[in-house]
Amino acid sequence: MLTENGQVLSCGSNSFGQLGVPHGPRRCVVPQAIELHKEKVVCIAAGLRHAVAATASGIVFQWGTGLASCGRRLCPGQTLPLFFTAKEPSRVTGLENSKAMCVLAGSDHSASLTDAGEVYVWGSNKHGQLANEAAFLPVPQKIEAHCFQNEKVTAIWSGWTHLV
Repeated sequence: MLTENGQVLSCGSNSFGQLGVPHGPRRCVVPQAIELHKEKVVCIAAGLRHAVAATASGIVFQWGTGLASCGRRLCPGQTLPLFFTAKEPSRVTGLENSKAMCVLAGSDHSASLTDAGEVYVWGSNKHGQLANEAAFLPVPQKIEAHCFQNEKVTAIWSGWTHLV
């Protein structure tokens, strides 16, 4: 839940750290405040076992370990970035040169829409939802503009295993 003041609250299952409260109970029925480094949040999204948020300054945070098992299976021997294994908000690396306006989460993937109309995607690509040939993207990758007929993207949505 995102309040009008930009604070994020979470409740429900925390089995994979998806509530962003690292030392909280495995199940929480009272919404808990999530600390995002004093940043005001403007957009949030929840996947199966992870969540993402974009701040007013355009920084993207992710938490919950749900994508890590998929990443380890599909990228054996490769070290995953910290944001895949964090049980509290962790900055998504690879987006430092962009300003996120919106984030989304599917069951095992995430995406970010920038103020320049660019779409970055990461996580599982099992169903081709990341517009890429790789089975798993451990770092955010931009979907090339030609995929959008070179138009600026103004909105994105995610289903369980697809993007629109």
